[in-house]
Amino acid sequence: MNYCIAWSCDERKDVFDGDKLVMTKSYFDESYFKMPVHDSEIVLCNRKISTYINALVKAGFVIEQLVEESDRTSLEAVEDLDPKTRKAKMLPLSFCIKARKS
Repeated sequence: MNYCIAWSCDERKDVFDGDKLVMTKSYFDESYFKMPVHDSEIVLCNRKISTYINALVKAGFVIEQLVEESDRTSLEAVEDLDPKTRKAKMLPLSFCIKARKS
């Protein structure tokens, strides 16, 4: 979901509209896209969580747990929030899938 959020290449930060993150791409769009990195570009592809889960199941894994997390410091912050902390309060920074081969 992080790559659905609007990114200002000039300012090198996420785009906010007041207290809201601006989304410029659909979460359901799994197409490839280019992201500027320093003086070049990298090619990335956003994936839905269900795409990861379904690939594991198709490969014969049993899903035991899905955890979505942000760090506690960010979640508990209340004053003078930098853009990365504001984003971490709205979206998980990571997710982990615990699976075992059946």
